[in-house]
Amino acid sequence: MQKKIKEGLLSTPKYVPQWYLYDTHGSKLFDKIAMENPSYHIYRIEKTMLEQYSDLIISDLGDDIVLCELGAGSLTKTTHIISALLKKNKDLTYIPIDIAEDFLLQNATVLQGRFDSVLKVEPFVGDYDDGLTYLRSVQKDKLLIFLGSSVSNIALSKMEIFLSRLFEAMGEKDRLLIGIDLTQDKDKLLAMYSDPETEIPFNLNLLTRLNREFNANFKRENFRLHCNYVIREDMRGTIEHAHYIQQALQSTCEQVVHLGTLDLTIRFREGELLYSHESANMSLKWSWEQFEDTMRRNGLYLEKTWSDDANSYGLALLKRM
Repeated sequence: MQKKIKEGLLSTPKYVPQWYLYDTHGSKLFDKIAMENPSYHIYRIEKTMLEQYSDLIISDLGDDIVLCELGAGSLTKTTHIISALLKKNKDLTYIPIDIAEDFLLQNATVLQGRFDSVLKVEPFVGDYDDGLTYLRSVQKDKLLIFLGSSVSNIALSKMEIFLSRLFEAMGEKDRLLIGIDLTQDKDKLLAMYSDPETEIPFNLNLLTRLNREFNANFKRENFRLHCNYVIREDMRGTIEHAHYIQQALQSTCEQVVHLGTLDLTIRFREGELLYSHESANMSLKWSWEQFEDTMRRNGLYLEKTWSDDANSYGLALLKRM
């Protein structure tokens, strides 16, 4: 981890990998965004859609499915898929994968208690690459779920590599459920990602964690939240005409920060940005055509899709081609 953090802070522009936002406290702050930010529609709409469509989502799956979730988080929305699968199966194994160990284990214990002996929860601590490597060893048929539009946070430059790893983790009978944000309204999205009550504490926790883990002296009061909406007309290959969000902490003054554990001193100009993600994009905003084309070019076929009434959010069930 030290190598990744140091590499990002010495880069131009400076950044911290997005996964670093999600320590236990950061994960709780993100839950606050999802549930309390009035502009954050993703959690609310996806939860409603899962309540409505879980039985349809799993209707064609065979018996004895293993449920696997990338970036499981608080596990709250997953209960609808679990309940639907338990209508067809007398018991179920569920493998939630997340990088925030304490947060994951705590929520896994709560979930296990809720469903008792009919559910076997086997949490796996690690990032997406670790999780996908582990899932290749699971021999039973799987339903992989990747909710919250999390696939949209994969770097554009790494999207094809990630999807190839996802493809390799799936068997011929496996299915993949992905949630994607279809909203492409600039003003709504900037309001969503700039909410002062939820987004600012979440991003400033990045500095608190750096101070704690690397003996740094970042001053939270010297940074403010910066958010930008980008349309890349020149982006070809991976995703054409990509729409995405950029999010960063902006230095309000010239300042020098020292990280003792890394033996590193860095300087910020007034107005300089410290990105909370390691690539150009933080959250892609798809059209169905973009998403289907991207998945197809990486060996995945859209078997079924669902959208909310406003077509602002979608769920897609995919299989290997």
